[in-house]
Amino acid sequence: MRLFEYQAKELFKSYGLPVPKSVLVTDVDGVRGAFASLKAPVAVKSQVLAGGRGKAGGIALVNDASQAEKEAARIFGLAIGGEVPSSLLLEEAYPHDAEMYLSVTLDRGDRSFVAIAAKSGGVDVESMSGKVMRKIPVEGASQGFADEVASQLGLPSGQNAQFSKILLSLERLSREKECELAEINPVAVGKDGTLMPLDAKVIIDDNALFRHPEFSKLHPEDEFEGEASRQGFAFVRLGGDLAVVGNGAGLVLSTLDLVGDAGGSPACFLDLGGGAQQERIEAALRLVNRLPGVRRILVNIYGGITRTTDVAAGLESVTKDGKSKPVFARVSGAEEEEARKMLAKTPVKLFRTAPEAVEAVVKSR
Repeated sequence: MRLFEYQAKELFKSYGLPVPKSVLVTDVDGVRGAFASLKAPVAVKSQVLAGGRGKAGGIALVNDASQAEKEAARIFGLAIGGEVPSSLLLEEAYPHDAEMYLSVTLDRGDRSFVAIAAKSGGVDVESMSGKVMRKIPVEGASQGFADEVASQLGLPSGQNAQFSKILLSLERLSREKECELAEINPVAVGKDGTLMPLDAKVIIDDNALFRHPEFSKLHPEDEFEGEASRQGFAFVRLGGDLAVVGNGAGLVLSTLDLVGDAGGSPACFLDLGGGAQQERIEAALRLVNRLPGVRRILVNIYGGITRTTDVAAGLESVTKDGKSKPVFARVSGAEEEEARKMLAKTPVKLFRTAPEAVEAVVKSR
């Protein structure tokens, strides 16, 4: 379950994390009063769950109330990833010289949390270089752990203590609220060296919601995430135009990295899980075909438990009428040659390796 930015920032504040002063508005009529309570310049920010809102025009910096009303009217009518906002966040702009990245994410395979940090922020994590990734001990992050991450980043001495405090608070939030992801992108580095989270993304584990009734009625279920959950997929919307489908979280994450390195923009993370049969393949492809903004689909399957002939049958069924978005696939493993023969008669573009498939699908734009 994803939280809107304003909801995530309320959660941040309850855990002692600093956030800029802001006011939520639900219509243009409330903008002038909200602006008057803030110090200009002010950021007008669309409250949607889809990613990529900055690139899509969903954030505007304004200096007076009239400009704020004009931009708010525009953003209220702006669909991002097929989602039109029902509220906007007006937030005091924070002057800064640099941006960083910090997140705590759940590694289900290893049954542990992982801290990810980088000295560059404001961009997609898969595009970042020099990332520091550290598995968090089962008992939770200690002061020593946080200090080590700060040291690995090579931060100036004046920022180490601030960074460690933010990391410890974010880790405690993730553990106590059972988050799949708690992300700050970016952490702004103010002109005086003060660190300030400018954005907030929080995803709560759906399976843990019965232990957290405070989240149960925050907002309606996302149509696509709800369908994915009912089908048994692990699914996250990312806001790009290239749907990424695979079997196994590690394989899908590495595919996202390849796409980002090649200059592509992932639209989603979809993990079919182990042993996916034809019906599940079909359901996954139909879901990503309907996802707003998707132009191409990348399927990366390694067949161990999953039979590649089942994958081929699912791909064949969905693409045979010519209505599917273009599909680029790497299908490897058990019964691979038979699967390749089946797919030779379809519109699916088939490749022997994942890097070859990624290069082709990104260049096809």
